[in-house]
Amino acid sequence: MKKILIFPASQRKSSLNRQLAYYLCSQLQQQFIVEIIEPDDIQFPLFNQDDEQNTVLIDKVKDIHKKFKDADGLIIVSPEYNGSVSPYLKNTMDWVSRLSRILPGQHYSSSPLYYKPVLLACATPGTSGGLLGLQSTRLLFTYLGSLIMPEQISLTFAQEAWNDDGSLIDKKRANDISITLFHFEKIVDSISMVSL
Repeated sequence: MKKILIFPASQRKSSLNRQLAYYLCSQLQQQFIVEIIEPDDIQFPLFNQDDEQNTVLIDKVKDIHKKFKDADGLIIVSPEYNGSVSPYLKNTMDWVSRLSRILPGQHYSSSPLYYKPVLLACATPGTSGGLLGLQSTRLLFTYLGSLIMPEQISLTFAQEAWNDDGSLIDKKRANDISITLFHFEKIVDSISMVSL
């Protein structure tokens, strides 16, 4: 069974984006092994090349690098910060993508994101649905070599979107997300990952 990694790019445990991530996980668990990165999984300092000699830190980066590399598909659920990606997401990608420079020739010679199918999602309390943030996230993962879905999930008024059991109140929204996930599943199932 193929594996999907979901990265809620907010460290706040009760964030709207984390809530959306858990919902997406529940919709995919029948078809895939699904793992969600939890807030305590990634505690990297702000990227600084002076820290590259810190072996304890680099071991933690290796663990996260492996999670990305082992996944057959990736879902990024990120809040919008000032019209851009969250600092937590950007900093994580800075460390993970840097590993090939820190440990050349040690199975880290390529990005774990090359040719990785990626679905982008965002939940916001307002009307924009995080569209500017999603645009910036798309640019980031394009640069990192990922295969980004043309569709994305943009959940507006997300604080009012949920039933008590974690399901979506609006059936049309739920159906739209189901269609997007179906397309994502097909892409993940059909792509043979290329090791570069």
